[in-house]
This record gives sequence, C-alpha cells and structure tokens, in this order.
Amino acid sequence: MSKEDKFFESLREFAGDAAQAGAAMNDTAEGRKDPSEGYREAAAMKRNCRDTFGRLTEKMYKAYKNPSELDAVRGIISKIYHSADILKDVLSHMDIVEVGEPPEELSLMARLVSASLEEMKKTLDYTVDVEDNYMKMEARCRRIYTYEERGDECYRQIMKKLYGGEEDVKYLIYWKEIFDQLEEVLDSIAGMVPLLQKIVTHY
Repeated sequence: MSKEDKFFESLREFAGDAAQAGAAMNDTAEGRKDPSEGYREAAAMKRNCRDTFGRLTEKMYKAYKNPSELDAVRGIISKIYHSADILKDVLSHMDIVEVGEPPEELSLMARLVSASLEEMKKTLDYTVDVEDNYMKMEARCRRIYTYEERGDECYRQIMKKLYGGEEDVKYLIYWKEIFDQLEEVLDSIAGMVPLLQKIVTHY
C-alpha cells in the first residue's frame, strides 16, 4: 500500500465519523433523537476525529511533500474536523438550553448538513480507486455544491423570519446562532471540494 493509500484510508475513517455527527444532528432536528442523545453521539464522533487527527497528520506529511498539495490536504482535514466540532457544539447548545419551538427550517437545514457530509464521505470512499471513480466523485461534489446553495436559501428565509417576526430577543439570538453554525458546516464542506479535486488529480 502506497503512502497516499494509507493517508486516504485514514481520511475515509475521519470523514465517516464526521458524517455520523451529521446524522445525529439530522435525527435530533427530526425528533428521532432527543438533544442529549444527539449530543452524546456527536461528541463521541468528535472524539474519534480528534484521536484520528494525529495519525492522519503524520501520514499526510509522509504522503505529500509539495507545499501546494500539503496546503490543500491540511485544508481538507481542517474543514472536516471543524464540521464535526461545530455539530457537537450545536447539539450541546440544544441539550443545555431550550428556547421555544424550533423553526420549521431547522429540519431542512439539518437534512442538508447531513446529506452534504454523507456525500463527502461517499466521495472519499471512491479514493480506493480514483481513476475508475473520478466521474462519480465529480457528481457527488456537484451535489455538495447544490446542498450548499439550498442551505444559503434556507438561511436567508429563516433570517427574514427571525428578524421580521415578533419573537423575543432570546429566541432570535438562540436560533440565529444555531443556523449560523449549520450554514458554516455547509460552507466548510463545499470549500473542501476544490481542495480535494486538486489532490486527486495527482493521485
């Protein structure tokens, strides 16, 4: 197994844990899990990512020497880790504090986040054989961009509703922060796509 293969093997594990954190967020938003259960699952996935981080970084430096490629790989790792960390924080917030009924847009935003992370995981699963799967990887990357665009529109809608409604300030601040964070996950995963494309074209 080449050094690049070993790196991508660990990266696939890393991405799988982040995708499970996304699934916990979606299940919580849809009411299939209560916030405490969702938080415990996301926190466990974040710990897994943290435990994998060191090994992944070590393999990264063995596999890549070109500074441009190293920057791209570091960016991918950082964005995946950041996404898992944000989801843990969102679910922690929802577990600790309850502020009114969740806006109906929460289900859509959480679904988009989960779908984006799952597409990222499946895209990286194809790195087992990039040459045979490159077009499939490109198709999944396009889906990630689509989810980000839908998330941007959902975010705009909820901001109009929050600022144009009659909810109290506490409700507005609480839910704005959560939607800000979920949008950040979508942006982070979409931002990973060009970095991954840069790496796999040389893989």
